Amino acid sequence: MMQLESEKKEHKEKLISIGIGSNINREENIRGAIRALAEQYPRLQVSPVYESEALGFTGPPFYNLVVSFYSAQTLLQVQQCCKTIEENFGRPAETEKYSSRTLDLDILLYGDRVQTGAENGEPDLPRTEVLTSAFVLKPLADLHPLHHHPIEQQNYLELWKQFLHSDVGQQQSLTVVSFRW
Repeated sequence: MMQLESEKKEHKEKLISIGIGSNINREENIRGAIRALAEQYPRLQVSPVYESEALGFTGPPFYNLVVSFYSAQTLLQVQQCCKTIEENFGRPAETEKYSSRTLDLDILLYGDRVQTGAENGEPDLPRTEVLTSAFVLKPLADLHPLHHHPIEQQNYLELWKQFLHSDVGQQQSLTVVSFRW
């Protein structure tokens, strides 16, 4: 049976980037998330781990990093995988937006896909925090300095340098962590 060209494109592997954060049992939960993701996506690329203050609420500092991998899975399949991992590490299905987390896995990029206000529960892409949060942009720039943001059409290293000099960037502290895997 002959596949249509559009069907072939749907199954082509895409570069997917996921932001990982935790401020409850941080080291244990980050290690566990990496192991769980690596079981699903064996060619996982992992950024350095950074510590950042909680944004939008008072709470313990977070450990944050970004992982990337190539996969032919659909966005919904990747999203379900992330939700399952979060739940396996004690995150309730429904939580306040600004609150402490055992584990937070956010799909930041799904290839060059751009979407907002998805009605079927899919995330906005690229995720807004890529441009507004040091704990997302810096690890992304570490992993993919020369890749271009699908909307801004600038590479992540350039975006990081601009962010550092912005008012928002100067208000967010970020410290690299000597993380023991």
